[in-house]
Amino acid sequence: MGQERTTRGVSRSFGRGRGRGQGRGRARGYAGLLALAVAVPLMVPGTALAGDTAARAAAAGPPTAAQQWDTMKAKLSAIKGVWTDQSYAGSITNAMPNTALLGNGDVGITSGGSTGVKTFYVSKGDFWNANPNPKPAPIGGVTITSTAPQTSQNLALGARATASTTEGSFTPDRAVNGQWGGGYEGWVSQVGKPQWISLDLGSVKTIGRYVVRNDNAARPGNEAFNTKTLAFQTSNDGSTWNSVDTVQNNTADVIDRTISSVQARYIRLNITEPTQGTTGDSIQNPRARIGQIELYQQSGGGTPPPAQPFREEQNIVDGTVGTSMSLGNAPVSMKTWLAADKNVMVTSITSTGSQPVQLQASTFAGATTPNSAYSNTAGTDGQVMWAERATASGSKWVSRAALATTVLGGTAVQQPTVSGATAKTVFTVPAGQTVTVVTTVGGGGQNPAAPHNDAVTQVRGQSTGSLATLDTQRVDWWKTYWMQSGVELGDATLEKFYYAAQYFIGSASRRGELAPALYGIWTTTDNPQFNGDFHLNYNAQAPFYGVYSSNRPELSLPFHETILAYVPEAQRRAKQDLNRVKPDYISGRFPSGGVPAGVLFPVGIGPYGSTTDDQYHQQVSNSLFTASQFIDYYEYTQDVDFLRNKAYPFLNEVSLFFESYLERDAAGRYSLWSGPHEGTWGQNSSADLGLLKRVLSALIAGSQKLGVDAGRRTTWQNILTNLPAQPTAVYNGKTVFSLATAGTMQGSDTRDIHPGDNTINLEFIQPADQLGINSDAARLRTAVDTLDAMNSWGQENSFPKVFNQAARAGYPAQSLIDKFKSVITSRMAPNLRISDPHHGIEKSGATEAVNSMLIQTDQQYITLFPTWPAGKNASFYQLRQKGAFVVSSAKQSDKVSYVDVISKAGGTLKLKNPWTSTFTVTNASGAAVPFTTANGVISVQTSVGQTYHIVPTA
Repeated sequence: MGQERTTRGVSRSFGRGRGRGQGRGRARGYAGLLALAVAVPLMVPGTALAGDTAARAAAAGPPTAAQQWDTMKAKLSAIKGVWTDQSYAGSITNAMPNTALLGNGDVGITSGGSTGVKTFYVSKGDFWNANPNPKPAPIGGVTITSTAPQTSQNLALGARATASTTEGSFTPDRAVNGQWGGGYEGWVSQVGKPQWISLDLGSVKTIGRYVVRNDNAARPGNEAFNTKTLAFQTSNDGSTWNSVDTVQNNTADVIDRTISSVQARYIRLNITEPTQGTTGDSIQNPRARIGQIELYQQSGGGTPPPAQPFREEQNIVDGTVGTSMSLGNAPVSMKTWLAADKNVMVTSITSTGSQPVQLQASTFAGATTPNSAYSNTAGTDGQVMWAERATASGSKWVSRAALATTVLGGTAVQQPTVSGATAKTVFTVPAGQTVTVVTTVGGGGQNPAAPHNDAVTQVRGQSTGSLATLDTQRVDWWKTYWMQSGVELGDATLEKFYYAAQYFIGSASRRGELAPALYGIWTTTDNPQFNGDFHLNYNAQAPFYGVYSSNRPELSLPFHETILAYVPEAQRRAKQDLNRVKPDYISGRFPSGGVPAGVLFPVGIGPYGSTTDDQYHQQVSNSLFTASQFIDYYEYTQDVDFLRNKAYPFLNEVSLFFESYLERDAAGRYSLWSGPHEGTWGQNSSADLGLLKRVLSALIAGSQKLGVDAGRRTTWQNILTNLPAQPTAVYNGKTVFSLATAGTMQGSDTRDIHPGDNTINLEFIQPADQLGINSDAARLRTAVDTLDAMNSWGQENSFPKVFNQAARAGYPAQSLIDKFKSVITSRMAPNLRISDPHHGIEKSGATEAVNSMLIQTDQQYITLFPTWPAGKNASFYQLRQKGAFVVSSAKQSDKVSYVDVISKAGGTLKLKNPWTSTFTVTNASGAAVPFTTANGVISVQTSVGQTYHIVPTA
């Protein structure tokens, strides 16, 4: 163990001697503002300090909370999503939207619309369909547009639409509702040709241009369904039609035609060839598919420019969306926000021109790609508009949710009217004044009754005063959230990703609400990919990988509750459904089709103990991935109640399954068979093995902490001792960590590693925590060689994995940062999320990579700046470590200038000594604190809630 020495610090001196930073230039960012410790001399054996001058060396005192917030606020205010066009690409999607997003952990708001039309789509984290299979659904939205014509205004918007035929819920009004965007389907006819769709504009309009958005414009890959031949017709009575323009042999996604100006009230598209006739489906089942029809007064191609430049900003600093645009040729600015803990959305509209502007606000229920089994209704209650949506009926629960909207501060507010599932009103915003559109959201969950009544009551209770209070609470919530931790990296790209990712997980997950699923809480279609569910072979866990070290562990609590709700079903499956994992293997070992106890999870689950994707893909690791998050929460918080009531019982269930499932040879050595990748099969799957080791270690420690199950510790330890080491293989002449025991992979791909695929073979590093920065040098070398061999930096699934794993393994720091930034730069969507066609909120998990570059706890002691480039300054504020230690530190010119530690749970703080010189340890009041050093590790016995300053002597 080496020689141990015990040292007692001395009180701090606050003289005016030379302090940190003097003579070296003033520290900036957190390196300066957040240097909470001062340089204090310390008498240690074998050292001496000359006189009182050295004893009084000191630096500036700690910054105030206001100074800390000023630094953070300035940084965050510069990190925002920005849009300068009104295409709203990616707002309607079966994945996570790419437009501006707001969230309070329950309600999700997605920005959308079209030219001259502003829409906010509303979803709710617990608004899930159950029949026949669970999946989240959108509720509806709120649209704001002008009532006045303008040269750039779409005259077709809101027109009364009728059609020759209609397929299900794809009614003709969908072609003129202004909600067109990516993934959208408008009017769809039944099979047959010709077909037609006609519009009643309400009065005679002058038309010089028409635009038809075909199916492939919103749904790439459907070019065969683009309209081929149509006639643009006008009428004064809706009966006698005149063909003004004919389009033949069209292949374009968008038909944009300028015509000689005509005056007409009625418009019709007479479609004689609704498809291209280039595929079997388009030949055999010709349907007209018109995403959107737009009519404009002026001639001239191209999207008509708005009266003023459009700009929209997503502000992560305080959770707002700011919009500048034209409505009816009148310039307006909007600010939209969502209350922090009330389901209230507020849009303030200011007329920035010299004339009043008359606007229409509408509240609607439904989706742009609707499920016909859902019901959508709307109504009015005095000046309040409401819209309600219900999921499909059946043997399982039915969810209902509603929006209620009212206008505050407007003049000439008209009595709301209802058309179908939309309620709307008209009001005027005087020049230079502001009107507020308030929407409340009610319902969600299982079987609520008439939630529009609750929403109406809530919105009636809002006033200028109550909204001002909610606004203040929102600003305070985000300030508190951001002040929980921070980093200063000196790298704008890394920081943009880091703080945006923290924004998304903070918007999507809140204590007491349903956990965010694959795409967070932002659902804009009735058919999200993968049922928009909780995929348990890493996807559902990954969003939380970084919340613990970011000092936001509470964000993971909804995930734990979702899992615990499924435990009864997982117990049943372990006993009765195990055979489906791999029948030829299971039936030979377990004739009953299951094991006596434990839990078995399918790959996809929903809320309330429901199942979405009832497959196993030859994997038994879903419980293990899930267990890692229970362990992380306890290890980073030391919350004994959580351990006793939630983590320990769940880990016990996981262990019970594997105690039966593991194979044991004559020598007492254990092994397991499972699928590393979906659909594969091999012995000692790397992820399974590493995660099981973590579960068993946590159970042993947990049983000791709680004083329970002493008799089972021998069993757990015996398994742990006799499990094999993480499997390796040789690849291109180098030893690498493999997917399973070398040579045991079965199926269509028997390679020991899959270069270019996601780094499943390194998940024993993270989230299993079986290798870290203080591990054996040879194992770290193998990990780095594996990362190079895999070369999976840009692989979609790998983003929340590979960078975390590389940081934990001490991958060459600058190279790691360069690879990280390359993916960030190429994949960052306009709203600052890391985008790919299939994944969503899980990308926030890569914040752990940044934190692990700056600080790691491995082998029970903390290492500062373990994977950070030489010569590059950095600092961090209140990153949390295992043992519930909250740490702040800074590194300047390759020297650690201070360490501040808040002990949240007491216990022994162990810190790898970052200095070769002497140092001091004091508490918040400046009193010396005893410590020991051994083998380069500083140990301090801490007390709950106390702060410890550790600094080198001057």
